[in-house]
Amino acid sequence: MAQINYDEKGTTFLYFIVSFFAMVLIPATYYLWPKGFKEEEKRLQKLRSIHAKSKWYKKCLEELQKKRKKPSFRKIFIVLAWIGFFILAYKVSMIERDFVEYDPYEVLGIREGADNVVIKKAYRKLSKEFHPDKGGDPAVFMRIRKAYEALTDEATRKNWEEYGNPDGPQAMEFGIALPSWIVDSENSVVVLGLYVLAFMIILPIIVGIWWNRSIKYSKEKVLLSTTQLYYYFFNRTPNMNLKRALTILSASFEFSRDHNPEVRAPTPADNIDIPDLIRILGTPFDPKGREAPLHLPYSVKARTLIYCHLAGHEAPDNLLEDLDYILRKCPLLVQEMVNCLTQLTALAHADRASLPRLETVETVMKLSPTMVQGLKETKSPLLQLPYFSDDYVKFCLTKKISVRNLKTLSKINDHDRRQMLRRMGDEEYDTMVACLKSLPMLEVDVHIQVLDDEEAHIITAGAIVTVTVSLIRKKLGDLEEDPPRLAGVNSSADKQGDGDEMEQNNVVTKTKVWEKQSKKKKGAKKKPKKAAQKKPTQQQPQHSDTTEKSGEEASGDKADMEKVDDTKGDMTESELSDTETSADSYDDEDEWEAMQQTFKKKRKKMADTGDKMTHTVYAPNFPLEKQEWWWVYICSRKRHLLLTVPVQVCNLADSQEVELKFPAPQSPGRYSYDVWVRSDSYLDCDVKKELKFNVEEAKEIDEDHPQWKIEDSEEEDESAVVEESEDEGISTDETSDEE
Repeated sequence: MAQINYDEKGTTFLYFIVSFFAMVLIPATYYLWPKGFKEEEKRLQKLRSIHAKSKWYKKCLEELQKKRKKPSFRKIFIVLAWIGFFILAYKVSMIERDFVEYDPYEVLGIREGADNVVIKKAYRKLSKEFHPDKGGDPAVFMRIRKAYEALTDEATRKNWEEYGNPDGPQAMEFGIALPSWIVDSENSVVVLGLYVLAFMIILPIIVGIWWNRSIKYSKEKVLLSTTQLYYYFFNRTPNMNLKRALTILSASFEFSRDHNPEVRAPTPADNIDIPDLIRILGTPFDPKGREAPLHLPYSVKARTLIYCHLAGHEAPDNLLEDLDYILRKCPLLVQEMVNCLTQLTALAHADRASLPRLETVETVMKLSPTMVQGLKETKSPLLQLPYFSDDYVKFCLTKKISVRNLKTLSKINDHDRRQMLRRMGDEEYDTMVACLKSLPMLEVDVHIQVLDDEEAHIITAGAIVTVTVSLIRKKLGDLEEDPPRLAGVNSSADKQGDGDEMEQNNVVTKTKVWEKQSKKKKGAKKKPKKAAQKKPTQQQPQHSDTTEKSGEEASGDKADMEKVDDTKGDMTESELSDTETSADSYDDEDEWEAMQQTFKKKRKKMADTGDKMTHTVYAPNFPLEKQEWWWVYICSRKRHLLLTVPVQVCNLADSQEVELKFPAPQSPGRYSYDVWVRSDSYLDCDVKKELKFNVEEAKEIDEDHPQWKIEDSEEEDESAVVEESEDEGISTDETSDEE
């Protein structure tokens, strides 16, 4: 019978503890050990020149300094755990082996295969030393006695060779790595109480707390009550302006202490600071905002702090923490608002909700860059740059030169730009230019096709159209600078040729005195037209050269075509058919390779872990380090309709491809849609690409297509197979029915 032995000495229990401890401690050390600070220091050092005065940059430096000075709790805990592990391992190494394979030669201290003389001699020697009558250990003497009998007595030797024990077969023993006091009747109440406490009280409480928290949030970590709030207001007001959208954003339940315990509890000081901010800002609150929950105190507080942030006004010290929390949540909540509008658009096509207008979707998208940059939509995008103020914006809108966007400011010659912003200090100007040159500039390429169709370039009514949008992220610093335009920079010869370039770049030049006087005369109005007519005459010779070249090339092409036709005439019909079939095979191979490449790209996208570290956004008043993300979608401006789901691109470091699909219109004709790429971090960085295509009538199904035809030979082969199966005893449906 089998015997169960409990661990009285604790040896096997220590083995179990050490092995389990190692399984937990090794991966925990790998994942929880604080990473080195050198990589983070290098990264922050690269961003120092532009982001040194940003709020998030200062917080990162403070956290880095704290980590340097004080060892983290995780590091201390892991070090203590490893010390405990080595202590346990040392104790395990000092434990004597209780279960050792019995070897009589080892007990007697002789070599294996020794003869009887050597065995007897060793036994006598050990007996004199360990015999109980001479003060020896009785247990040791019994082992020596059994070893001697196992080597001299035939029956004992046979038991040892067959069963591994001189006494013959023994009962099977099982060891349990638990001490015996656990199953002792005296301790049964304590053990049962611990079991009930651990598995019937503590574990259900932990699971219940986790479940209660998880059911409140969606997959995007947004409260479900907030999502329902968005659905209600967007369905109620399909056409929404920016002010109304901001009011709904401020009513999110993430900012309420009753729904989110992370929010700071309101204090009596809030009742003084919030009304003061409302009076200072002069914020005109929405009269429709009296409905719940728009009129609740938490919503009014959040809305006031958001307006304070957009106005560039400093919030009171006791409200800075609340403002930072609101700004950290805003990008996530704006994305949830976009998702709600997209789903409402899909429901509206099924007559289950009111259709949101395209302007509402784009208005919600504009909330994100305004929050990140801390600027109102009506402000100049030049205020995103460091050290730029309203005064510098006025300097950019003079009579000599007019700059209204970031791209124009980047293309202006550095001398002209410095002269225009001459009141800015040298260090401040260098920082501003460095930031300007690092801003994104996207190159967008659009390719339209119908997948899984023989003619992918032909779009038929009702077909699923696939639009591949290729995005390439560049910098504004990659633009070529324009030549200098301001006075005192170029020679007189260069000044005469600058007029055309200034017109191309939307730069307004100051008219001269005599030109102003000549405008009063009627005949003088035709002078600019003459100048404009003279310009093409200078370029006519070049155009004629190109036309002559193109004519020569065309004649050469005709000659080549005639040669090809002559060679075709000399070829036989079989050779021509062979060449045509080979060309078709080459086309099929090219199409197959193109399909394989697209499949490989899709697999790479599926296998991509989705690293969201792209480029750090310059946002000095944003409390969190923000990365550049983009929305890509297709819309119809005439119908005020969103055609595709806005795809959020979070990994555009250098280049990226996005596939958008939408059903083609049901009626044939010429259609024009817009492909938009909108930034969630910057103003004046959006890109629009026109998408024009023709829709043809859907072709009728060709019933005479070869794939629908079954040749007679195939029918004969099938009948032969049926006959063979009947001969072999395999019954078909017809034969089985007859039987």
